[in-house]
Amino acid sequence: MALAYTVTLLADHKGFTKPRANGDEYMVDALVDVSSIVAAGSVIPASAFGLSSITAAVITGHDNANGLQVQIECSAAGAYESNSSIALMFTSLDGTNNTAANDANGGSVRMRVYGQL
Repeated sequence: MALAYTVTLLADHKGFTKPRANGDEYMVDALVDVSSIVAAGSVIPASAFGLSSITAAVITGHDNANGLQVQIECSAAGAYESNSSIALMFTSLDGTNNTAANDANGGSVRMRVYGQL
């Protein structure tokens, strides 16, 4: 199954959806709807968030009716998929704790992503 996702940038209290300055970098709130999960991780590029690089990403909520737990993959050293993408990994909560693959619905993941334009 191929990766399929939709990213919707969420408006702040002033109605802005573009990345906004936060100290020395930019941040954006987004809703990522993963409609097709792949075993290697659902890779989302920085450009989907309006950024050129990602320095930090935080999951602030998720909705999944299939009993999956979502997390942002990182290495033992703390590195993301790359400096310009993150990978969302979905773990099955069915007692096997396997990484989900070929699932038709990863659900919606609300995120705050920090990076550079």
